[in-house]
Amino acid sequence: MHFYSNTVFRLNTLNTIPPANTAYLQPVYNDLVAQKILSEMITYLGIIRSNIYNVLHTRQYMIETLIGTVGTYDVYKSYHSELMAKANPVILEQYKAVRNASALKPTLEYIDTLFKRFSFDSSYTAADWWKVSDEGVNALRKFQSTIWSDLNEQLDKIYLKEERSRTRTLVLLILALVSIIAVVTYIVFIINRTLRELKFAAERISNGETGVDIKAESNDVVGSLAKSISKIDENNQVLANAAEAIGQGDFSTELKPRGEKDVLGNAISEMKNELEAYTHKMELLVEQRTQELARSNEDLQQFAHVASHDLKEPLRKITTFSSILSNEQKELLSEKGKLYLEKIEHSSQRMSSMIEGVLAYSTVSVSEQLFEIVDLNKIISDVENDLELAIIQKEATIVYENLPRIKGIRLLLHQVFFNLINNALKFSKANIAPIIKITTINTEKNGGGNGTPIEYVQIDIQDNGIGFNPAYAARMFGVFSRLNAKDKYEGTGLGLALCKKIVQRHGGEIWADGEEGVGSVFHIVLPLK
Repeated sequence: MHFYSNTVFRLNTLNTIPPANTAYLQPVYNDLVAQKILSEMITYLGIIRSNIYNVLHTRQYMIETLIGTVGTYDVYKSYHSELMAKANPVILEQYKAVRNASALKPTLEYIDTLFKRFSFDSSYTAADWWKVSDEGVNALRKFQSTIWSDLNEQLDKIYLKEERSRTRTLVLLILALVSIIAVVTYIVFIINRTLRELKFAAERISNGETGVDIKAESNDVVGSLAKSISKIDENNQVLANAAEAIGQGDFSTELKPRGEKDVLGNAISEMKNELEAYTHKMELLVEQRTQELARSNEDLQQFAHVASHDLKEPLRKITTFSSILSNEQKELLSEKGKLYLEKIEHSSQRMSSMIEGVLAYSTVSVSEQLFEIVDLNKIISDVENDLELAIIQKEATIVYENLPRIKGIRLLLHQVFFNLINNALKFSKANIAPIIKITTINTEKNGGGNGTPIEYVQIDIQDNGIGFNPAYAARMFGVFSRLNAKDKYEGTGLGLALCKKIVQRHGGEIWADGEEGVGSVFHIVLPLK
């Protein structure tokens, strides 16, 4: 039971970096893991040395202390094994040097001998042991600090590299868009100018004018049309009306030349045929461009599917191994172990649903089938389950009842309320239990062109946290915008920006009111249908 308890504990505490970050942190991944493992080793070594000091000082409860500390020692050794397996060779060599050339060596040797013999000897007095072990732990702590300093330098370089890459890509994209817009604008200008000149010439000829000067600026069908119209030198109202209709794109106009030598009639007939051919050519070109755009959209959707598959792969492993553990070791697990295993499986299923939702959101612009009737009570309940640990730790209370059902995208609405409630927990006051109140008010706004009222619901999320300066109420919804120091409150600065984008996607709006030291209120207005 001792072995399996430690095994389950270590399975839950293996040191890894979240999969979403490994692509960027690959150069320093092993160093990050090693630094984290060393932190755990220092913690457990501190527990062991304190227990040993108490026995050496009091000379009482020796066997009881050893029995109570053996689990801690086993966990320490498992972290040592994990360090040897995951750290890069350079760090391992440095670690071995620290271990063999500092007070860490006699400290670990005495601990190892103590648990092998399972009895205390007279090698150290309490004061001597505290001095030696303190120097040993400090040597390990100093080594961890050195690794962390090197990591900070490398992380700064990685961040600077990614920032430059993003800036370079953005500049190239802007230049490409500007170039395309300039070319398209020029082409449209030339075509519009030529067509306007042709229209004015046709109107003058229909009024009886002759010798109208039209310059053909190209040799395409528009140029041929200009040459044909320039040949018209007679005041023929019927042919003029036909020419005007053709110039406006009406190719169903009936046109019969008066004879083989009717130059004007034959010219307009030829103009009609060429314009019709040009229009057909343009329609084919538009169809071709439309197909290319469709292929491009398919490629983007395929990319989203591939990205979703890559995200699912580590999740499948979690689900698979937790299922194996449940099937093969279920009888050996305690009730808490079974509960923790169920939570792992539940969280894996929820993460799978979230990935599917993200994939669906990537295609939301081409499909409106993702909108469904969503019960906000169920959304808040799911958020409470997700934030269960934080709620328990902070002794928080979330008050809500009889929330409405609205039409929206379930995953995105879950993300909005998760972010806002998580922020209320994170920015709570020290030593004061957070109280989060969620209330709703129904309202109406005029609709689109017909002015029909549309039913909306205003959702207010109020907390008693640290609040914020009202002058920054608009700024806080910006991308990567933060109002608090990074070293005091963790976060990416994307949560509220994502909330604003999702609310706008649902045709709503979001804003916030607050007062420093009093709390804040976030207002969300969403259409009920």
